[in-house]
Amino acid sequence: MTAYATYPSLRDRVVLVSGGGSGIGASIVEHFCAQGSRVAFLDVNRTASERLSVDIAARGQAAPLFVACDLRDIAALREAVAQVRRQLGPILVLVNNAADDERHALDAVTPEYWDDRFAVNLRHQFFAAQAVYDDSAACSAQSYVVDGGWV
Repeated sequence: MTAYATYPSLRDRVVLVSGGGSGIGASIVEHFCAQGSRVAFLDVNRTASERLSVDIAARGQAAPLFVACDLRDIAALREAVAQVRRQLGPILVLVNNAADDERHALDAVTPEYWDDRFAVNLRHQFFAAQAVYDDSAACSAQSYVVDGGWV
């Protein structure tokens, strides 16, 4: 990995990334791991996610915790957040990265497709922030929520 700036405030900080198994999310996971953060990520793609964890560990960094989760299922999202908290501690950085879309003609968008895109790309962002809120409220350190999904 290319050398980047080091941010001591990120060392040992628990970071949760949604959609961290591939693409931009995987890069976010890799960079937080390189900072020495304790990283967990949620994704539906087990193969890519497990491979990412192995690849990061092979670099001599702590492997991130992968939790399989369909973010459209808010109860599953809440349980995944609770699992991360049990295993890593209070979550002080949340990166809402998960998103999914495909090219389509305007007249091909159905109400069902629209609702599904909102569930994948936006709805989980609020509920993930809600699920980690108590961690940041109870901690004297700064915490961050970054929303990056696409509608």
